[in-house]
Amino acid sequence: DEGELTTVGQDGFIRVWNFETIDAADSVDDTGLLEVEPMNELHVGRNVSLNFMSKVHDSGQPIWYAQDANGAIWKLDLTFSNMTRDPECLYTFHSGRIEAVSVSPVTYLMATTALDRSVRIYDFTSNRQLGEIQFKQGGTALTWAPRVVNPKGGLIAVGFEDGVVRIIEIYDPKGLAILRGRTNIGNAEMNLKQAFKPHTSAVTALAYERDGDVLATGSKDKTVFFFAVEDKYEPIGFICVPGPVQALQWSPPSHVESMLLILCENGFVLQVPAPVPEEQDTASTYQIKNLPTQYFHFYSIKSRIKLEEEIALREKKRQEKEKAKLEWIKQQQGMGKDIEEEPEEEPEEEPLPTLYIPEEPSPILCGFYSAPGKFWLSLSGLEMEKATEDIEDPNAYNIEEVKQKEEYERIMKEAEDKKSKKREELTALRQEFLFLLQKNQELPKHMQLHRDVCLFFISYLP
Repeated sequence: DEGELTTVGQDGFIRVWNFETIDAADSVDDTGLLEVEPMNELHVGRNVSLNFMSKVHDSGQPIWYAQDANGAIWKLDLTFSNMTRDPECLYTFHSGRIEAVSVSPVTYLMATTALDRSVRIYDFTSNRQLGEIQFKQGGTALTWAPRVVNPKGGLIAVGFEDGVVRIIEIYDPKGLAILRGRTNIGNAEMNLKQAFKPHTSAVTALAYERDGDVLATGSKDKTVFFFAVEDKYEPIGFICVPGPVQALQWSPPSHVESMLLILCENGFVLQVPAPVPEEQDTASTYQIKNLPTQYFHFYSIKSRIKLEEEIALREKKRQEKEKAKLEWIKQQQGMGKDIEEEPEEEPEEEPLPTLYIPEEPSPILCGFYSAPGKFWLSLSGLEMEKATEDIEDPNAYNIEEVKQKEEYERIMKEAEDKKSKKREELTALRQEFLFLLQKNQELPKHMQLHRDVCLFFISYLP
């Protein structure tokens, strides 16, 4: 408007330029570059990445709305006058797809997380965000702790792409009213209670055991870690599984035993009981090697179903053709005509589709327990997407790596202590030998031991 050009940038700035100046600009050298100062500029805010802006008129006054790629909508005043209002953030939300969502077991709250490194709390009945907390890594899994763990419903467990699990408290400074009901709706406070790193890759699943005694965490690193749920979560141990973990499902109260269903991306399903903390020896490693495990292996049957459908369809067409031929012959004979059947030349039939079983098992999408001793699975089709590699922090150790590092340091320290003790013993023997040599020289000549006798004595010294 009015010969002005407005630009938005990922640096959070909006700049206004004189279009005629830019249009008439000419580079002074061969680079084709020319530096031009803007007429006006507005810094919307820190950590703001603008990528689109739209202008509307409200009661004759122009108003600009800008989209923030980091997850916000801004209302802007670009009049650049003494009465210009500050940028107003109207809405905030995840800037990418939501990776995990969980609903509070006690009230109208919902928690979400995404790779934009945020965890957010919403009141989904009023369509309002109540709280947000930011971290240095993107969130990949989330579950709300059940009532048996936190009766007030103010605790969530969140897994992140670097293998870290964080326990987050949600509360209202005015007495947790927001978590008990619909009264006194305000902003929910979020506080990091505990953080631990059980995995080396992205956490993909979190599940509390039905009695609330154990938290299981699964990851792309092909491990499932178990934690004793107390005021401070304590590691019980981990097991290795045949593939990246897709989901974890504890058996419901209708089942006699408390069992964990482990669904792997590559078609494997495992069932294990809840480990007992007192039975695990974690002196040198957290790996659990004696946990009874049932293995199930599944492949896609889509190709076989298609083949069976094609065979059935061809058989149906053949029968219909044969039936039509018999009816025609019957009609002709009813009209008194003699029918001489001539052998018909069968048309060349297209070959049946080949039965295809993928070399890699079909990815499992989801699954759950049904009746005791039974579970349901949903597998994807024949085509598989190539998984992207996670970028790991070489300085970040998971719980087991810390344990192994501590065990290695303990063994090395014991070896060093033994070496040091032997050195002290050798030093003491050397000093005692020198003392004996000195005493030997103080004796009269006829009483002194010769050097070869001394060496003989030393060589047989126990």
